[in-house]
Amino acid sequence: MKPVTNPEGKGTEGSIQDELQKWSKEQLVQQVIQMNQQLYNQDNYIKGLRKQLGEAEQYFTNKRMEYLFKVVEIANNYRASDYPCFDSVFVEECLKEIQEALTIPEQKEEENKEK
Repeated sequence: MKPVTNPEGKGTEGSIQDELQKWSKEQLVQQVIQMNQQLYNQDNYIKGLRKQLGEAEQYFTNKRMEYLFKVVEIANNYRASDYPCFDSVFVEECLKEIQEALTIPEQKEEENKEK
């Protein structure tokens, strides 16, 4: 296998080593510090994005629940009329989703008891 060469015809491994030898120890330390700071900043940025994503998910979940309750409320108000606003199957699905969202899973409680 031939070593990779740069346009000048020098191998990349040799050129990297040559370049590192040109740098002083202080320059290398400074470069490492800068890269470490960049990683730290990127990590904080990602943490901020994750927090925003969690807040957005919570907001949209709450909004969805509001709409589900509104569908049920409207369906109940117009149940007696001759012109229902929503199909009964749709309203039942909304009720199921509300119930699932408000039900605390029992599996976690059972797992804790077993331990």
